Amino acid sequence: MKKNVILHAFACISCFACAILLCAMQTTLIPRYINDALLVPDLILCMTVALGMLAGPVYGSLFGIFAGMLADATAGFGIFLLPLFYMLCAYGAYVCADILPRHKFPVYLAYGTFCALFRSVVAVIYVCLSVDSIQLLGVLRYVSLPLLLGTVLALPLLYLASLALTLPKRKIKHQNIDKLT
Repeated sequence: MKKNVILHAFACISCFACAILLCAMQTTLIPRYINDALLVPDLILCMTVALGMLAGPVYGSLFGIFAGMLADATAGFGIFLLPLFYMLCAYGAYVCADILPRHKFPVYLAYGTFCALFRSVVAVIYVCLSVDSIQLLGVLRYVSLPLLLGTVLALPLLYLASLALTLPKRKIKHQNIDKLT
């Protein structure tokens, strides 16, 4: 019993540390070293989908809320809709994994691409509503498509990282199964 509590605490602490690291990479490190800051992938979205699919809706949603709050706070706009968006993506990943085969990379890749596409559409809508006069093709070319492409290319790397983060949770399940037999 005490070992399970320690493993859960380790999983939560590692998820929060990963959220801080990914937020720092997404908002400060990658834009500093890439000349075109629009090519920054949405790393938080990739990890949120992976944790929602592999670890379940609780870990994925908590990660999404915390990382979304960090991303909104570091952007300087105040906390807005990103935490809710990430939380819903994590829950949707869990539902998708419940319907389709769990722990399958193609399912993760397809759902992650769908979430990235949805995030790109939301970015286009946000830019169009926040700027007085805008050319839609310019927004698609310089905002939406680079965000979508960068996020889809980052999906496989963060899937592997999420496998390492969900290892303690899988150990707990195997220990509980061993006790029943």
